[in-house]
Amino acid sequence: MVVLQIQQLNGFASYASRARTSRGRGSGRASTTVCVQTQVGPSRTQRIMEKIAVGGEAGGAGGAYSYNALKRLDNIWSNICTQPKGPQETQQIVSRVSGFSQDYGTGNNLVGTFDIAVCGGTLGIFLATALCAKGLRVAVVERNAIKGRDQEWNISRKEMKELTQVGVLTDEEIEGVIAAKFNPNRCGFENLGDIWVEDILNLGVSPAKLVETVKQRFISLGGVILEDCSLSSITIYDDLTVMQLSKGEILSSRLVIDAMGNFSPILKQIKGGRKPDGMCLVVGSCAHGFKENSSSDVIYSSSSVTKVADANVQLFWEAFPAGSGPLDRTTYMFTYTEPQSTSPSLEDLLEEYWKLMPKYQGVSLDELEILRVVYGIFPTYKNSPLQAAFDRVIQFGDASGIQSPVSFGGFGSLTRHLGRLSNGIYEAIDADLLDSASLSKLNPYMPNLSASWLFQRAMSAKQNLDVSPSFTNELLHVNFSCMQRLGDPVLRPFLQDVIQFGPLAKTLGLVMLTKPQIIPSIFRQVGIPVLLDWSVHFFMLGLYTFLSAYIDPVIRPSLEELPLKTKFQWSRRLEAWKYGAGLDYEL
Repeated sequence: MVVLQIQQLNGFASYASRARTSRGRGSGRASTTVCVQTQVGPSRTQRIMEKIAVGGEAGGAGGAYSYNALKRLDNIWSNICTQPKGPQETQQIVSRVSGFSQDYGTGNNLVGTFDIAVCGGTLGIFLATALCAKGLRVAVVERNAIKGRDQEWNISRKEMKELTQVGVLTDEEIEGVIAAKFNPNRCGFENLGDIWVEDILNLGVSPAKLVETVKQRFISLGGVILEDCSLSSITIYDDLTVMQLSKGEILSSRLVIDAMGNFSPILKQIKGGRKPDGMCLVVGSCAHGFKENSSSDVIYSSSSVTKVADANVQLFWEAFPAGSGPLDRTTYMFTYTEPQSTSPSLEDLLEEYWKLMPKYQGVSLDELEILRVVYGIFPTYKNSPLQAAFDRVIQFGDASGIQSPVSFGGFGSLTRHLGRLSNGIYEAIDADLLDSASLSKLNPYMPNLSASWLFQRAMSAKQNLDVSPSFTNELLHVNFSCMQRLGDPVLRPFLQDVIQFGPLAKTLGLVMLTKPQIIPSIFRQVGIPVLLDWSVHFFMLGLYTFLSAYIDPVIRPSLEELPLKTKFQWSRRLEAWKYGAGLDYEL
């Protein structure tokens, strides 16, 4: 139920492998692909996408718009769906060697030695610039060119302002990268009534301008960029990491930050290739020809549970005016699912999108000029954020799982945590606390993030329905209506992916009083085990709120008197209480 943000559609080519395309015969065991569908001739999606001129696609997140790129991503999704549960054999990118790097030698192609090497430049450049501004020697390694996509990111001004607080952008530069501004913003659920808010995801930011501006700031601060270089391996020594790149270059650093997104090869190694617990599938387009184009939809549902291919899905929408012209508008359709053989492919969802979007937006498809088609898959794991698995290596952004499981894309969570992480990493470097136990304190357990899992489960359609098809819309509507009655201190944090104990408790209490008959359906939809697990996180959310509000002020004045390691540990603990309780959010 947390507001859903389309920020970053991750680059997936390195993860791709051949999809299964047939149903096995003679073995007694069926092997099913989610991408197979019976049709004569090209699909509507193929016909539309092949008419669109695709220019220089950006590397990494959301930079690919072609039909061939869609099919590659669908093959990846198919492989995830048909993958058995449990650990899989994965490529070992990271290895640990006892001893110092000088005892082994680093070869003749050493580019340089840095405090920090950031792998993945599209979002990594933001953290790299914040760290460079603190005086650290930082290098960024990116397998493509570091540039943002054409499709805008939608965000609130409050989140953009956080970039100025860490020295990444100035106020003037923020104004220069804003392509569109719009109000009001709607939340609505299948003719049950609309809720209108102001200044929520009401800016369209140009990633191309934003990333280029931050990139130039990074270079001006002395940062080093290695583009068109893929990561081959990382060897961890007692004193350094040595990174082998695809072109033969070698780069050494005290710390490696993995900012390579949801399909990072390091992340895959850490998780043992395990299947994600959940997935958000997103499709959409930016088109020209919308005459009514002054407001946005933050979250909207126009139908109950429906069938797409062989799967039950609950479809949601977002829509935003685009900065490319007054008649240009971006619409996204998304759904939550568990990876399984019956899950719809992205092309299946796009075929449904072309049918439903005109009715949703009140236009005819023939009246629109499709400028680009967008799509993405966003895996989520229950045990997030990810703890550091190696000395001297830490995950950042989508790779760390710091974003809400009901939010797709990590730019909003990046801005929220950028100050906390840049300060913590700087202190870890300064005190030489780069072991895995110390680094894990930078991505700690956060009960508000874990509590969000209940929301994703409630918003996912079960394949064997035992609740009304309209259950999800009814639940969301009563929740949003109650939050609106409770006012901005309850509604606004929730809409910006921040879960807090007091507002959540008030909302749940009012929902029970307003519509008690929905409670049995909640139990049937999410299940007793999930509710019990959520209850633990809800209790911890309350505990973290108490600790941050009442114990933090007692401890904080004494931090400066502590030894460096103890000070680092307590500083991270106080941050975990604050951020884990959502108390970093200010109206």
